[in-house]
Amino acid sequence: MTLATLPSGTAPGRSRSRDSAPRARTVGQGWEVLLMPELLAELVTHTLGENTVAASALGWTFAHAGQRGIFLPELSDDPAWPSGTTYLKTGASVTLPPFHWLLAERGGTEGWVTVDGPPLSKPLLLHPIVTVIAAEMANRPLRVPEF
Repeated sequence: MTLATLPSGTAPGRSRSRDSAPRARTVGQGWEVLLMPELLAELVTHTLGENTVAASALGWTFAHAGQRGIFLPELSDDPAWPSGTTYLKTGASVTLPPFHWLLAERGGTEGWVTVDGPPLSKPLLLHPIVTVIAAEMANRPLRVPEF
């Protein structure tokens, strides 16, 4: 899969078969992937949603195996992304859900979270937000409320 297969309006792994399963894809030229834990991704998405300009920083996102992935332009790993995230460079393998798997329809565990707009996220806008939220999460571990 190359960046040419990620134009606005279509999605990676697009399949007409409703029976298809997630499958490994090779990260391609022109795009790479940042994986983050679901909670971090949800907090980032919520924070971005509160600001119209920042919201445009996030491209397509998908959920798989307890993580959320976003597509980034190639070489978006400088500066490095915070600990707890995984940056997949060109040539690495990433498991993508079939395009017809929408997160809400799959019980919120696997599928595409967003596929509107351009597929690639904007790392210069996204990096500081992810870094700050990841640092806050590391400094204040979540506690389960007692009932």
